[in-house]
Amino acid sequence: MTVVKYEFDTVWPKVLEAIANGNSLTTALTRINPSPSYAWAKMQLRNNHELKVAYQQAVEDRADRLAEELIELADTPMPDGLDGPGRSAWVQQMRLRVDVRKWAASKLKPKLYGERLDLSVNHEPISINAALESAQRRVIDDRRTVEAQ
Repeated sequence: MTVVKYEFDTVWPKVLEAIANGNSLTTALTRINPSPSYAWAKMQLRNNHELKVAYQQAVEDRADRLAEELIELADTPMPDGLDGPGRSAWVQQMRLRVDVRKWAASKLKPKLYGERLDLSVNHEPISINAALESAQRRVIDDRRTVEAQ
Protein backbone atom coordinates (compact mmCIF):
# COMPACT_ATOMS: atom_id res chain seq x y z
CA MET A 1 0.00 0.00 0.00
CA THR A 2 1.37 3.38 -1.02
CA VAL A 3 1.04 6.22 1.44
CA VAL A 4 0.45 9.58 -0.20
CA LYS A 5 1.75 12.71 1.53
CA TYR A 6 -0.30 15.78 0.79
CA GLU A 7 1.33 19.19 0.72
CA PHE A 8 -0.64 21.33 3.13
CA ASP A 9 -0.03 24.56 1.19
CA THR A 10 -1.09 22.91 -2.08
CA VAL A 11 -4.19 21.00 -1.01
CA TRP A 12 -6.00 23.37 1.35
CA PRO A 13 -6.15 26.53 -0.79
CA LYS A 14 -7.84 24.51 -3.55
CA VAL A 15 -10.21 22.82 -1.09
CA LEU A 16 -11.16 26.08 0.63
CA GLU A 17 -11.75 27.81 -2.70
CA ALA A 18 -14.02 24.99 -3.87
CA ILE A 19 -15.99 25.16 -0.60
CA ALA A 20 -16.35 28.95 -0.85
CA ASN A 21 -17.67 28.44 -4.39
CA GLY A 22 -20.49 26.25 -3.12
CA ASN A 23 -19.02 22.74 -2.97
CA SER A 24 -19.13 20.41 0.01
CA LEU A 25 -15.91 19.28 1.68
CA THR A 26 -16.34 15.84 0.11
CA THR A 27 -16.71 17.27 -3.40
CA ALA A 28 -13.80 19.67 -2.85
CA LEU A 29 -11.55 16.79 -1.83
CA THR A 30 -12.39 14.84 -5.00
CA ARG A 31 -10.89 17.70 -7.03
CA ILE A 32 -7.44 16.87 -5.66
CA ASN A 33 -5.58 14.09 -7.46
CA PRO A 34 -5.15 11.73 -5.70
CA SER A 35 -8.02 12.64 -3.42
CA PRO A 36 -7.35 12.97 0.29
CA SER A 37 -9.82 11.14 2.46
CA TYR A 38 -12.59 12.88 4.35
CA ALA A 39 -11.12 11.51 7.60
CA TRP A 40 -7.72 13.05 6.74
CA ALA A 41 -9.33 16.43 6.12
CA LYS A 42 -11.34 16.33 9.35
CA MET A 43 -8.21 15.40 11.32
CA GLN A 44 -6.38 18.35 9.76
CA LEU A 45 -9.24 20.65 10.71
CA ARG A 46 -9.28 19.39 14.29
CA ASN A 47 -5.54 19.83 14.73
CA ASN A 48 -4.97 23.21 13.07
CA HIS A 49 -6.78 26.22 14.53
CA GLU A 50 -5.88 28.59 11.67
CA LEU A 51 -7.10 26.07 9.12
CA LYS A 52 -10.32 25.58 11.09
CA VAL A 53 -10.95 29.35 11.07
CA ALA A 54 -10.27 29.51 7.31
CA TYR A 55 -12.58 26.53 6.76
CA GLN A 56 -15.37 28.15 8.78
CA GLN A 57 -15.00 31.30 6.67
CA ALA A 58 -15.17 29.21 3.48
CA VAL A 59 -18.34 27.53 4.78
CA GLU A 60 -19.92 30.95 5.44
CA ASP A 61 -18.89 32.00 1.93
CA ARG A 62 -20.58 28.83 0.64
CA ALA A 63 -23.80 29.91 2.37
CA ASP A 64 -23.60 33.26 0.58
CA ARG A 65 -23.00 31.48 -2.74
CA LEU A 66 -25.99 29.20 -2.16
CA ALA A 67 -28.17 32.22 -1.40
CA GLU A 68 -27.05 33.84 -4.66
CA GLU A 69 -27.87 30.63 -6.52
CA LEU A 70 -31.44 30.95 -5.27
CA ILE A 71 -31.82 34.11 -7.32
CA GLU A 72 -30.22 32.46 -10.35
CA LEU A 73 -32.56 29.48 -10.07
CA ALA A 74 -35.62 31.70 -9.67
CA ASP A 75 -34.64 33.58 -12.83
CA THR A 76 -34.08 30.41 -14.88
CA PRO A 77 -36.61 30.29 -17.70
CA MET A 78 -38.45 27.07 -18.36
CA PRO A 79 -36.97 25.21 -21.34
CA ASP A 80 -38.97 25.32 -24.55
CA GLY A 81 -40.71 22.23 -25.85
CA LEU A 82 -41.66 20.59 -22.58
CA ASP A 83 -45.00 18.80 -22.51
CA GLY A 84 -47.29 18.76 -19.45
CA PRO A 85 -45.48 16.04 -17.48
CA GLY A 86 -42.10 17.44 -18.54
CA ARG A 87 -43.06 20.92 -17.34
CA SER A 88 -44.25 19.49 -14.04
CA ALA A 89 -41.03 17.49 -13.59
CA TRP A 90 -38.93 20.58 -14.39
CA VAL A 91 -40.82 22.67 -11.82
CA GLN A 92 -40.42 19.96 -9.17
CA GLN A 93 -36.69 19.70 -9.88
CA MET A 94 -36.29 23.47 -9.57
CA ARG A 95 -38.29 23.49 -6.34
CA LEU A 96 -36.04 20.78 -4.91
CA ARG A 97 -32.90 22.69 -5.91
CA VAL A 98 -34.24 25.88 -4.31
CA ASP A 99 -35.35 24.12 -1.13
CA VAL A 100 -32.01 22.37 -0.64
CA ARG A 101 -30.10 25.62 -1.09
CA LYS A 102 -32.42 27.49 1.28
CA TRP A 103 -32.04 24.78 3.90
CA ALA A 104 -28.26 24.58 3.56
CA ALA A 105 -27.79 28.37 3.68
CA SER A 106 -30.01 28.60 6.76
CA LYS A 107 -27.92 25.96 8.56
CA LEU A 108 -24.52 27.28 7.46
CA LYS A 109 -25.25 30.92 8.30
CA PRO A 110 -28.39 30.93 10.46
CA LYS A 111 -28.19 34.54 11.66
CA LEU A 112 -28.41 35.81 8.10
CA TYR A 113 -30.37 33.12 6.25
CA GLY A 114 -32.25 31.34 9.04
CA GLU A 115 -36.01 31.65 9.31
CA ARG A 116 -36.05 32.11 13.06
CA LEU A 117 -36.36 35.67 14.25
CA ASP A 118 -34.29 36.63 17.26
CA LEU A 119 -36.42 38.98 19.31
CA SER A 120 -34.37 38.78 22.47
CA VAL A 121 -33.91 41.96 24.43
CA ASN A 122 -30.65 42.54 26.17
CA HIS A 123 -31.11 44.48 29.35
CA GLU A 124 -29.57 44.85 32.74
CA PRO A 125 -31.80 43.86 35.61
CA ILE A 126 -32.53 46.70 37.99
CA SER A 127 -33.12 46.59 41.69
CA ILE A 128 -36.31 48.35 42.75
CA ASN A 129 -34.91 48.77 46.26
CA ALA A 130 -31.71 50.40 44.98
CA ALA A 131 -33.74 52.71 42.70
CA LEU A 132 -36.00 53.74 45.62
CA GLU A 133 -33.02 54.35 47.90
CA SER A 134 -31.36 56.47 45.22
CA ALA A 135 -34.55 58.48 44.72
CA GLN A 136 -34.92 58.95 48.47
CA ARG A 137 -31.32 60.22 48.74
CA ARG A 138 -32.00 62.73 45.93
CA VAL A 139 -35.14 63.99 47.72
CA ILE A 140 -33.21 64.39 50.99
CA ASP A 141 -30.38 66.17 49.17
CA ASP A 142 -32.88 68.48 47.42
CA ARG A 143 -34.55 69.32 50.77
CA ARG A 144 -31.20 70.14 52.35
CA THR A 145 -30.34 72.38 49.39
CA VAL A 146 -33.68 74.22 49.71
CA GLU A 147 -33.32 74.57 53.49
CA ALA A 148 -29.77 75.90 53.13
CA GLN A 149 -30.92 78.69 50.84
